Amino acid sequence: MQVSSFKFQISGFRMSIESTAVLEIGTSTVRVVVGELRADGVVSVIGIGEAESRGIRKGEIINRDHAIASLRAALKAAEENRRKSIHSVLLITSGGQSESKTSTGILKLVYPEDNQLSEINVDDIDEIVDLARKVALPESRIKLHTLQQYFQIDDLFDVTSPIGMTGEELRLDMLTIHGKRSTVDNFRKIVDDAPIDCSDAVFSGLCSALAVLNDEQKKAGVLVVDIGGGTTDFVLYHDGLVQTAASFAVGGEHVTNDIAIGLKIPSGQAEHVKLRDGSALTNLMERDHNISIPAQQGFPGKMVRAVTLNTIINARMEEIFMLVKEHIDQHCPNVPMSAGVLLTGGGAFLNGARDLGQKVFNEPCSYGKPRDVQGLPSAKDAPRYAAHVGCIRYAASLQAAEEKPALGEKLKKLFWGGSHE
Repeated sequence: MQVSSFKFQISGFRMSIESTAVLEIGTSTVRVVVGELRADGVVSVIGIGEAESRGIRKGEIINRDHAIASLRAALKAAEENRRKSIHSVLLITSGGQSESKTSTGILKLVYPEDNQLSEINVDDIDEIVDLARKVALPESRIKLHTLQQYFQIDDLFDVTSPIGMTGEELRLDMLTIHGKRSTVDNFRKIVDDAPIDCSDAVFSGLCSALAVLNDEQKKAGVLVVDIGGGTTDFVLYHDGLVQTAASFAVGGEHVTNDIAIGLKIPSGQAEHVKLRDGSALTNLMERDHNISIPAQQGFPGKMVRAVTLNTIINARMEEIFMLVKEHIDQHCPNVPMSAGVLLTGGGAFLNGARDLGQKVFNEPCSYGKPRDVQGLPSAKDAPRYAAHVGCIRYAASLQAAEEKPALGEKLKKLFWGGSHE
């Protein structure tokens, strides 16, 4: 990856970290962000390039040539903004079909000659992480990340740090986040044809969570819901660990399309009225309130009832939240969310979205913005860049690990679950 370097410190080691170019080919926008994690923990954004997304629908490529043209336009804009060429990117992926699966590794602990139980050491952790990562996936799926969850020593559950403890058997649960192989491969191919090197693919929902959450929230339990144009990603944390993660092929553009169809207006006008006048909550008091939609070429303009507009928005937004809730109820029904729900992404910032989220999840709901970041266009637009900021943090941690190979492998296994494959 192209960039200048700086120093990053982990456990007393100082490491040289390069800045990173991250790429998201979204349904609405293709966005390239170049940034670096400074020694003080702040992400410094040093270049941004954006282009209207063409050839993408619901997080999938439907016109390869159009998608490549949009990608090249965004790369060119980022290079001009940064005044330096970009040769490698980290690909942020969602596709609406990412899922997670738990696997378990089991290690029998060795008895020394004196018949005393040996203490669990780092080598034991390395071995059981390797065992737990061996999860079988269909050929149609590709592994994006393997993340550590809980250890178990004999009948002692939910152990988070077993080093120095003793027992007869050590178990470890690992959460594998995986995506649709053809989707990831197709995006990689258009990046290669840009032409530019794709260093790896990272799950968008995990990136967004890394950008907006602090350690206290992760420990208390928190759900991050990232609503994009064509997809919605989410990650649930508790005890500082990812409990589940997934994505659905529905997002903000579906709200816009519903408005265009329901009100019989052009999609551009539908997007405008959604953001200007729309709400995710319906209010019967608005029954007599009308909204003027101005004329444009080929469209004479019209008046619509506010309650009709908001009923359309409410139906789709409630569907999005219910898809997430049903997944959580099925996979993590007893995981507390003491820190509530955080909404982020460009599609989340609709009037009433926070209140509707609180109603659906029955948890406190607020907007999540990237923390400790400088160089974004404006605070108002910051949530649109949550995944990009988090991806830069993610890349910096891996780069730091690579500076110290022996330490790096342990860091990646202990904290990133072996990272991704």
